[in-house]
Formats: sequence, structure tokens, C-alpha cells
Amino acid sequence: MRREGTIEYTDEYNRFMARLEAFHQKHGTILNREPVLGSQRLDLLKVYKLVTAHGGCEKVTSERGWKRITLPFNFPPTCTNSAYVMKSVYVKNLELFEQEDFFGKEVPVNKFEAQESNITRSREASQAPTTRRGPYMTQQMKLQLQQQQAQQAAAQQAAQQQAVQQQQNPIPQQPVPQPMPQAPQAPPAAAPVAAVVRPSNFYEGYYIEGGHQNRILLSLKSELPNEVDWAFGRLISLSFEWNEFSLNMIPGLLNELLSFAQPFFDWWSTLEPKDIDDLMDDDVLNMNETHNLERVLQVFHILRNLSFLDQNISILTEHSGFRLMLQQGLSMPPSTQLNELRIYCLDTLECLSIHITLRSKFDVYLRELHKLLHTSDKALILGSLRALTRLAANEHNEKILSDIDPDIIERISQLLLIQDDELIGATLDYLYQFSSFHGDAAVQIAKNFPGNIVSVLVRFLSWGSPKSVPAPITVDPAQQILHEPYRALHWLQSNFETNSQAYIYEADLFKLYQTKFAAHGPMLRSADLVTVSRVGFPKMETSFVQGPEGMPPVQVIRGIAKKHWMDFSGAEDRILCRWIGCQTVVATEADLFKHAVQEHISPGMGLYTCQWLSCRRFTTPTHDRQQVIKHLKTHFPLTPSVKPFSNRPRWFDVRPNVLELPNRDLAGIPLTAVFVLRNLSRQKRNQKLFLPYEESLARIMGEFPKMSAFIVDILTYLRVG
Repeated sequence: MRREGTIEYTDEYNRFMARLEAFHQKHGTILNREPVLGSQRLDLLKVYKLVTAHGGCEKVTSERGWKRITLPFNFPPTCTNSAYVMKSVYVKNLELFEQEDFFGKEVPVNKFEAQESNITRSREASQAPTTRRGPYMTQQMKLQLQQQQAQQAAAQQAAQQQAVQQQQNPIPQQPVPQPMPQAPQAPPAAAPVAAVVRPSNFYEGYYIEGGHQNRILLSLKSELPNEVDWAFGRLISLSFEWNEFSLNMIPGLLNELLSFAQPFFDWWSTLEPKDIDDLMDDDVLNMNETHNLERVLQVFHILRNLSFLDQNISILTEHSGFRLMLQQGLSMPPSTQLNELRIYCLDTLECLSIHITLRSKFDVYLRELHKLLHTSDKALILGSLRALTRLAANEHNEKILSDIDPDIIERISQLLLIQDDELIGATLDYLYQFSSFHGDAAVQIAKNFPGNIVSVLVRFLSWGSPKSVPAPITVDPAQQILHEPYRALHWLQSNFETNSQAYIYEADLFKLYQTKFAAHGPMLRSADLVTVSRVGFPKMETSFVQGPEGMPPVQVIRGIAKKHWMDFSGAEDRILCRWIGCQTVVATEADLFKHAVQEHISPGMGLYTCQWLSCRRFTTPTHDRQQVIKHLKTHFPLTPSVKPFSNRPRWFDVRPNVLELPNRDLAGIPLTAVFVLRNLSRQKRNQKLFLPYEESLARIMGEFPKMSAFIVDILTYLRVG
């Protein structure tokens, strides 16, 4: 299979890879220079920039943001595990380099043992060792053990020195009373005997060993309150602090934990709806005393923490008893005490959902998540959105989820109106995943959305940008020019408009293009400029007319006209005639008026009409020349008395309501919004929704150059259809 590459071998890339390779050689680790994901070769520099822009590997993992890191690579929808693989690639190749290069931390050189990480999740911990191993220890545990051993060695050395001194200077012997047998003497407190290293609160790995004779497991089975409390406290600490803890390390642990929660769910399933309502109406619930709800919360707290570890996901997903309890926990009614249980269940389901296959559109998981989506609790709404998004990432669920409930789309529209970044981000992620389905899922979303969904999404393209205009500054126009062909497309759409009666010669159009961009880098050829024009104006037509005698035919572009606010000459003191088909350039507006009267409304023409831009005043030509001249005066003055945005390059025409932030990477809400728009634009039945916003998209493309490639894709889908 041929693998498409996304790597640009620039000087910056080569320098970065040289530093990265030197780092791995120094630390004795293996570097995969071009890992493959989704049939694409990954650019490690691009991945590194994306992750560090979000705060680093640890922050991205804690926020579960690896899926968002994969979005700029545009992996195919069938690549459902792209987030997991991307994280693995980063941890193996870039995580330690990030600690030294980005955070400035010193990474110890150890060529015999790989540096352990608080993010790396090792599956080897769940495999049975072939030989007896010591306790599981993280790097910090090892450091603490080394310090204790150093203290013991120092104490032993001090004791030996003291013994040598006593031999050199013997003390006169004196009678010593013999102790009574029934009163044994305790050793002195300061005896120079090495202290035995005992497990501390931090030394968690000590409690994992033992298999079926594991102390935690035996404590849970003992039914002794003190032992059970100790075991739950230790498990909560382990599940939260230690990222190598697998349920397979203690055989039977999962069943033993669920046995503490089973009585509560058995009791709950026997309640009638009226009993539940009465129970919820009580001011103070006594479930903690009668049914030990606190212990149930501890069980789900532990399992919730463990569900974030990759090695535990398949274990929890395949356990039928746990799945049943998870469904019951999600269906709990709103209550102060039960709400915590619902949150734990929802977090757990979010982690497991990528591996869950729905049976039908009436599946219990789907039904309960839709109910939670309609609650007023932000935590429950966020959890349900994320769980639904991850369920949609499983390709086996696409057929069931593609039949989208109109009520859900209406609820999504309501959530997009709330000014909350986290809620909007999760909602857009949902829309992106569901609009990526094959078939007409994107059409259903647009059809059932109240109003025009495009108008809402276009607003999010400038999310997070400043609303006020900073003080005008002089900017080098070359810094704001887009790369071709995006620059030419933006220039055409900004300075021309559709007009079925207008035309322009291809040579004149290319001359205007050259005038604008001759000093700003490489330009398109004349034929390529015509091709770009067809993308921007699909209704335009090209034809050839016979030139002067002895000259070849001339190509004419019909269907586009110049906008009145554009100065095509590139000079501040030159004005182009607005009469359709005329390319005359004059110095002042008075000269322009004189030129129009003499050339376009000259005496002896017989019939007169106004062809100033798109004017429709004289649809039927008239013989009254003076009437047309009086009407022509209504088109003057051409510009207002106060000239706006004088310090901006005239060819760029940037509206100042949103500005491009320096050094700002495209991410978050704007990035997801443009991806949703691109998915919607691929469906021909949605393209009419984009018509009122094509100009806005073209403007945003100029304001945000990093978004231009995605918007060009959208405009291309709209043109090609």
C-alpha cells in the first residue's frame, strides 16, 4: 500500500529531527523518525508543536484531548483508534524530549532502563513474570528507597567507627548486674541497627503482589470493618496515583469489589416507582445507613479511576455484571446523594464507550445518554456528549447512530447558544463525529437544526479573537499575503462579483493580478488564474473573440464584474472606470466623470443606458442623453470623505471586527467548527445553506491565514457540488 506523507522536509524540520535523534542517542532509546498512522507518515515536528501548544503531554492526557490533536491530520473515519495510537507515538518518541526541551527539566541518562513516566501505560504489568521480581516501583519510589538505603549505610558506617574507637581505647571493666529472665531488656532506642524498610503510604507497589493471597484482596474478604476500610482506602490511592495498576494484578479483585455494590442495586431494583418518588421527597435520605451507599460510591470511584488506564478497559467492558450495574447507575433519578454515583458511571462509560457496540437504537446506553443530555446539570451534559461522541467513533455503531433523533439536534442547537467554551467544544466534537458518518447524516443534522446551522458555525470561526481594534500599525503587505492559489482566490472574491452582463478580457485580468502581486512572491500563470476564477465564480464563462487583423483571438471572461470599492491600479491616487467592460484608469473623480460622459454617453449614440457596475436604472434604453448624465452624477462621489483603515494594504481589504492573533495556532472551537462546516459542505443538499455566507467565509479566510486551506476546501465543494 502506498502511504501518503504529510511531512514537509523544511530546514526547521531537519534541525528538529537532528536534535531529537541526538537526544535519543544520548539516552539510549529508539527513535521512530516517521511513524505511520492511518496510512500517513506522521510529521513529528507538527505533532510536537500541537501537543506543546496545548500545554504538553501530561495536560493533553488529563484533558483527554488526544482526539483533538489528530484532527489537523484529517485521518479517515475508519481510523477509530487514531487518538490512542497518536498518544503512544508521542510517549515513545517525544515525551521525554518534551520534558527537557519544552519544560527545561533535566532527564537522567540511563541506557539500561527506560525512564518511567507518569503517563506511560505499560501492558507488561498485567503479564505473569517468569522470575520472582521485587515490588513494583515508580521512579520516585526508587529515589525514596535509595535515600533510605543511604541513611542506613551511613548509620552502619558510624557504628563501625565507634566500635573501632572502643577497641583502641578500652573502657575499664566494671561489674554489670545480670537482668532477670522474666524482665527482658528492650534494645536501646539509638541502637545502630539498620531499620527495616517498611511500606509507606507512597510505596504503593508493595501491596500489589501476592496473587490470590494479596493482602488487599484478603482484607476485602475478611468482613472485618477495619480491614475493609483500609483496603478501600489503599485502592482509592492506588487507582488515583499509580498509572500501572491493572485489575489483572490481583485476580478476583473486580468480583470482590462488585460484591460490595450488589446488595444496593438488588434493593433498588425491587422498588416501585412510587417508592422511589417517596424516597426522593425525603429531606434526608437514610440510604447510607440502611444500604451502605457510601461503600457503593467507593467501589465506583475506584473503577472510575481504573477505567482511564488502557489495560483495564477491556476487562471492565467484558464483565457482564459490571455492565449491568453501570446501566443501573446511569438510570438513577436526580438526587443529591445519587448524583455522585451517576457522575462516576458517566465518566466510566466515557472511557469504555469506544469499545462498546450498540445493539439497536433502543440500546440502554443510548437511551440513558439521551436522557442525560436533556438535564440542566453541566457535568451530566458534558459527560453524555463525550460518551456519545466516543460511541460514534466506533465504526460498528455508525449504522445505528446515523439515524439521528430530531429532538437531539434541537438540544444540540440550544447548547451551542450557551456562552461556555467547554460546553461548546464538546458539542462541536459531537457534531463533527456525527457529520463524518457516511450517507445522509450531515443532511439530517442540517435539516433538523432550527434555523441555519451554517450561520451558527461561521460565528465560531472567529471564537476567542479580540472584539476591539488595536491601534493602527504599519504592516508589511508581504506578511499578510496568502500562498497561491489561496491568495488569488481571496483577491478575486474580494474584488469581483457575479454579473451576467459584464465581461473582462483575460489579459486585462492577468495584468491587474500582476500589478497587485508582482512584488509579493511567486505568482500564477494566466491559465491558472482563469482556473482559480472558475472556482470562485462557477457561473462565469470563457470564450474567444477575433482580435485585430493579423492578431490571434482574444479570450473573454463573461459573468464577473469589478466591485466599486476596489482600486485595481495599486496606487492611492489612481481610479479605475466602473463602466462595464472599460479598463480606463484616471487620476481624479472629475476626470472619471468627464471620461464617462465623453466615451460612454457621447453625443450621437441614439439610445443611452447606464452600465455603471450593476446599475439597473435604465433597463429600457432612452434617447434623452441629458437624463442619463444627470443620473450618472448619483454614482459620485465614489468614496466617503473619511478614508477608513488607511494604514492597511488596499489589496487585502480586511474588516477589523476580528484580527489574527500573532503566533496563534488554529485549535479548539474554531478548528472543530471549520471541520464541521467542511463535512456539511460535502453534501449537495446542504450547499444552499452556504450561499448567504460565502462572502463571510472568504473574508475570514483572509483574516485567518491558517484557516484558509480548510475554507478553500469548503468553497471548492460548493463550486464543484
